Amino acid sequence: MKMKKIYYVLFAVALAFASSCQEPQFVEPTADRQGITSLTAYFTSGKYTEMEMGKLTVSDPDMDRYVIPIPWFYPEESDDVTTLHMSRVRVRAELAENCSIDPPLTILDLNQEHNFTYTNAQGESKPIVITGQRVKSSTTNMIAMNLLDPATGDVVLEGFVDNDSKEVYLFSVEDLDGYVAEVTPWYHASVADADPILDEEGESTGVYLFDTPENWNEEQTITIVAHNGETEGEFKVIKRDPQKISYGFNAESVKELFNIDPVSRLGVPHYNTPVNVSLAYLGGYLVVNHADGSNPIYLDARNGSKLGEISTGGFSAGAVTSDEGGNMLLCNHLEGAGTFEIYRTSSVNEAPVLFYSYENTVSLPLGYKLKICGDINGNARIVVPYEGVIGVTTASQFLEIVVEGGEVTDTQVYDLSASGFSWGSYPQNAAGLVPSSADAGENGWMYASYSINGMQWIRPDLGAGQQIVTDDMANAWLLNPSCLESKKFNNANYLTMLVCHHFPAWDKQPSLWIYDIADPSTFTGNYQNSPSLVAYNSWLLYFNATNAGGNETQSSGDVIMAPSADGFKVFIYYYDHYAGMIGGYSADCVKK
Repeated sequence: MKMKKIYYVLFAVALAFASSCQEPQFVEPTADRQGITSLTAYFTSGKYTEMEMGKLTVSDPDMDRYVIPIPWFYPEESDDVTTLHMSRVRVRAELAENCSIDPPLTILDLNQEHNFTYTNAQGESKPIVITGQRVKSSTTNMIAMNLLDPATGDVVLEGFVDNDSKEVYLFSVEDLDGYVAEVTPWYHASVADADPILDEEGESTGVYLFDTPENWNEEQTITIVAHNGETEGEFKVIKRDPQKISYGFNAESVKELFNIDPVSRLGVPHYNTPVNVSLAYLGGYLVVNHADGSNPIYLDARNGSKLGEISTGGFSAGAVTSDEGGNMLLCNHLEGAGTFEIYRTSSVNEAPVLFYSYENTVSLPLGYKLKICGDINGNARIVVPYEGVIGVTTASQFLEIVVEGGEVTDTQVYDLSASGFSWGSYPQNAAGLVPSSADAGENGWMYASYSINGMQWIRPDLGAGQQIVTDDMANAWLLNPSCLESKKFNNANYLTMLVCHHFPAWDKQPSLWIYDIADPSTFTGNYQNSPSLVAYNSWLLYFNATNAGGNETQSSGDVIMAPSADGFKVFIYYYDHYAGMIGGYSADCVKK
């Protein structure tokens, strides 16, 4: 079954960055209705310049005092207060034809009241006041709800949250008596009668715990209290038999989980510090590895808050990744020939154990990129690209490890030089290389690199197949499409690509793309018009706007795709180190 092509601005907000000038903003007639239709406030500085800050929609034609509501935090999911921006706000009015405001609107201090004269289409004038007020959110949505084993704290079931109906569904045929629950309310909201979960520094993670075991076979109620402390939303928690759509995920279910600055929020190495980042998803946690000798850290996969470190028992991970069965893999990094090792674990609380070792004889670096398609307890293919050496040589080889029935059955080194493919050193010039499916000998591999400005299907015979290239070749030098991930979810074979930013000081955003690769013949065209395109966000928000002396060697990144334990959700996470952003999305395959 071919998935419907969705030009779903995944995850999407179109961010328009423009210069902020000091000239008065004259009002143009933009509406058909009589009077002032709306007043909109815009940021005048920082990374949100010219983005909408708040909007007042006017329905009362007799109103003479206009208070523009400004959100307490911006973005709402952040802890960034809007106080500092209130004093310099560009205000624009939507007016009916032949109406005017005098003097013309310009940059205002919305902490103060400002007097104007409004004149309607009949020439009648009256004094009006324009000001602003910060307001706390009244949203009572829920982000996530999980059942936990009270003895271990492990997640045993992820609830499916429907904010429209204010219901949480527990899709399970198992007995759900005796579990506790953790709830993630909407940003800055709280959960009635539950205790906040604190991070290692004693700060709230935004997650709440009901620590008394309940019988979740029976309907329960959870109350969300909005940030304003007044508005409440009551959710019914209902056990239901699982039902899925036949193929892939629901496009309308895609939602952003978080997008944050990893340096300021997580305390990870600075943007200008060379590291080699990789990601994994493990038991409801997002694992981040920097390959700098430190332990991988793990985050709450729902909101990005840091929860702790993974003890590796002294093993230094060059890269991490995760399979489709709830396992995380870690590998070492080699500078050349030597023993290449892959470790595994199924919990952030369990030290990884050796899964497979291989005597590498190729005299090239190996182990900063590690990718898997499938489940290591069943069938899977693991791909590890070799890396070029700066000023010495490029690379065209990759290592593939085949797993069948939970056992390694084959290990091969493949060489793509005969097909004309080669790449440089990690991170900025390395290859993104992933299996097209979990089954050996089927569908070949997917390849991406800075040098080809796109993605290439590599056939099982190592020949060049169909290709997708960037639709913005003029700016291709700014961006690096070398972060790939392939996963099967609900009968669909997905390819996810993160396009990293080589030079964040230049006005070009990183982007995220998802393609259906079940049929390689559809893998054609460019990023936005390929028949295989499923969803995308071509304008990811990032937080670093400086170049380190024009040195893009810090430009490492990764993207992963992971199904939930119950198989009803899929998560997509990305990390662009140099651009300074880490974030994630979720989607589901629930049959409504």
